[in-house]
Amino acid sequence: MKSGIAGLVCLVIVQISSFLCVLYILFNCIKNKSTLRSLPNHLIICLLVVCSWTISIDLMNTEYYYWNDFVPIQTTWACQFYNVSFFSTSTLNRFLMAFMAIERHFLVFRHQLYRTRRSRYLLHYFPILIIIIYSCTYSIYTDIFLTCPLLRFRYTRFLCGYTCSLLSKNASTMFLWFQLFTPTVVTCIACFLLPIRFLFQKRNLQRLQWRRARKMIVQMIIIAGAYILSWLPYAIILQLATINLISLTSDTTVEYMIFDSYVTSLLTPFICLHTISERLKLDIIKRMIRFCFVQRQNTVHVQTALATTNQCRTAKPPNILPQKRTSCGS
Repeated sequence: MKSGIAGLVCLVIVQISSFLCVLYILFNCIKNKSTLRSLPNHLIICLLVVCSWTISIDLMNTEYYYWNDFVPIQTTWACQFYNVSFFSTSTLNRFLMAFMAIERHFLVFRHQLYRTRRSRYLLHYFPILIIIIYSCTYSIYTDIFLTCPLLRFRYTRFLCGYTCSLLSKNASTMFLWFQLFTPTVVTCIACFLLPIRFLFQKRNLQRLQWRRARKMIVQMIIIAGAYILSWLPYAIILQLATINLISLTSDTTVEYMIFDSYVTSLLTPFICLHTISERLKLDIIKRMIRFCFVQRQNTVHVQTALATTNQCRTAKPPNILPQKRTSCGS
């Protein structure tokens, strides 16, 4: 596959830019405590952490395979690791996105539900923990412990030719409908209903709530649009492969399934950077101005100091000698 060197170089450039963007956003979020305390930002931070793993680990292994036509480490445990890492992060990505699409409705129109600590743990933190545990546990079981007659690792195929999570008919049906199609459809429906509800209930929101809700809706629509364009065709291709209409081993299908799953991970950091809070955005702008104009500012300060010194030297000293007294009759 060395004929696609131009596309691979462009992909690496986008990969590096996206990873640096993730690190910059996470660093500023950790530095700004108010950003970490905000409930709408928690799922964004979780998505960015998952994207950083996908960009730095999964995509790097995929690029190595695309360039050399074989996987980096040719052992059984390495093939299992490739599959666990790829499918757990992609499943976690979709479920977090679906939950964020649903939670945005409550944060915009029923924000009073999150006022108490108990409600926040029950409606916010506990579902996120369940999603993380389920995605990792299911992938570990189906990619490591589940066996099937068709399981045979081939080091010259993407992800060593997959594990029983896709080779087994029952496991592939479970993966297709529950872990791929369901969160994608939930994300689509929730995102389409959010701006409609916003237009109908706009009058009931206060001015501050209206601006905050509009920002969350715009962020949600942009991110969800990228997820829908990426994962909906992916689900259709897997469904066609399940009913034997297309083959997962064909070159066109393999290339599409290799890179389509990374679209959301590469675009999410840039979308989050564009739709982050105003306070963090102002801090980024100040840092850029300070970095770009630091030499000019230093020059201005030096010139101002020299001008002040010259004025002090050339100024005439005040007359402090006492004047002679004159009598009134003279």
